[in-house]
Amino acid sequence: MAASATSVLRHLPNALGLVRAALAFPIAWLIINHRPVDAAIWFVLAGLTDVLDGWLAKRFHWQSQFGGWLDPIADKTLVLAACVALSWHGDLPWWLLGLIALRDLVIVGGAMAFHFRFASLHAEPTLLGKATTFTMVLLVVYLLASNVWGEALAWVTTALYALTAALLVASGADYVRRWGARARQVRGDRR
Repeated sequence: MAASATSVLRHLPNALGLVRAALAFPIAWLIINHRPVDAAIWFVLAGLTDVLDGWLAKRFHWQSQFGGWLDPIADKTLVLAACVALSWHGDLPWWLLGLIALRDLVIVGGAMAFHFRFASLHAEPTLLGKATTFTMVLLVVYLLASNVWGEALAWVTTALYALTAALLVASGADYVRRWGARARQVRGDRR
């Protein structure tokens, strides 16, 4: 009985990742429909699923290849949906949303190209990538909080925009550099 319960529980991190991805669209709907308190609460709860699934996977050794792909995809889905809604709502500039979408397109497209053209790829977020994601989440939380309390500090908003943009460009270039080096190495190993 205990072994079967453990085999079921080992899928809990993946289930939490799926929940996080599924919450992205209701949260976006709440933002667009001027329900900032509900949107902020659900965004924070979705963020907590990320913390919990990571802790469970590491603590109980419940990592899987599927989870390695699902976790960043769920994170990207949640943050991108919130950013689209915040842009639609007028809180996030469209140019910054375009930069976020372009970076994600480059990363996901590059990962898929590497995976199918060169070798199996395991999701390996870099420290710079994690810092970028953290900053984007911080920006979303700040904008949601500003909608709840009705006031954003211009200098904080400008600083978060600039920091987010700089990290988006730097991490996108870093991923391209890393995958390009790996692709050249795999190509050289095949010769």
